[in-house]
Amino acid sequence: MKKRHLKVSGDLGRVHFLEWDIYNTESIEASVRHSDIVYNLVGRDYPTKNYSLADVHIEGTERIVEAVAKYDVDRYVHVSSYNADPNSASEFYRTKGVGEQVARKLFPETTIVRPAPIFGFEDRLLHRLAKPTTLLTANDMQERYWPVHVRVPQL
Repeated sequence: MKKRHLKVSGDLGRVHFLEWDIYNTESIEASVRHSDIVYNLVGRDYPTKNYSLADVHIEGTERIVEAVAKYDVDRYVHVSSYNADPNSASEFYRTKGVGEQVARKLFPETTIVRPAPIFGFEDRLLHRLAKPTTLLTANDMQERYWPVHVRVPQL
């Protein structure tokens, strides 16, 4: 029930919430097995002790796309980042870029979406930018944001 507000559309039996683990191939396969379309919205903007950026953006993408190809899913949409580049000096953008290459290599029909930073209900972007120390020195004034707003419709 905690995830119910995330179900914005879909008829009965068409949208299912399943728990899965990025390191558990069987759970990934179970989550895509009966799908018509798979959206990969998995991403991290910082590494943790359990998940490096490469674990999530590259190896995780590889496991998901292999499952998509194995079960002959009709469409795969890979949500990346607006500055994804395999040659970037930034580890985040580099791993996002390599993840895109992995997706295209394993599933050539992959649709890649490169949104700007997304903000809306339950996000961190506005909170991070609203700090007094960050407001005047966000990214040392080296990058401009054109964020994308996401609004969850009221049901």
